[in-house]
Amino acid sequence: MGKYLLLSLLFLFTACSTKVPTIVKYKVSPNINLAKTEESACSSKSAKVALAFTNSSLISKDMSYVRGDSKVYEYSESAWLNNPNYAVSNELIKMLRNIELFKSVQESKSRSMADLIIEVNLEDFMQYYSKDLKESYSLVQINFSIIDFKTSQVISTKTFRSKVDSKTLDADGGVNALNAALTNILSESSDWFVKVCR
Repeated sequence: MGKYLLLSLLFLFTACSTKVPTIVKYKVSPNINLAKTEESACSSKSAKVALAFTNSSLISKDMSYVRGDSKVYEYSESAWLNNPNYAVSNELIKMLRNIELFKSVQESKSRSMADLIIEVNLEDFMQYYSKDLKESYSLVQINFSIIDFKTSQVISTKTFRSKVDSKTLDADGGVNALNAALTNILSESSDWFVKVCR
């Protein structure tokens, strides 16, 4: 009797338990190593980086991809560790602090005043697949604007775009390509920031 009761309980628990797929979380993590800049007109100015403007899909931790021309899907077992718009803004702050172009660089939540506001428009940050799913690339496109805080005038603005092929046809390949594309943009934009400050 006890044996049958044990088998019945075991069957009941086995039937009720379901396996939940593990969600792999990915971090926006560009690989940049830039030299410090020489003293410039911006060396005495403080800058504040605004949180990146973007569409609703990039203020979520859900990881989407595009198939063909316009069909958008979500990975079921992959997600972002942080919202891409927040992560990209944070990586820009790191880059600007590393090159020491400004007296100080603060994030948008800082209560400190700043001489310059750097607006970020994250126009694209997505993995794209061909219709037959045999090819994939990642595309990053960002517009930066440097604004004088006192006058609200735009000092300079420029859009950067980088497209990198995915080495593997999955979320992992897409993220690696996105990080490589973001690395390209941060490196190119650092030169632009320096030129604006001359």
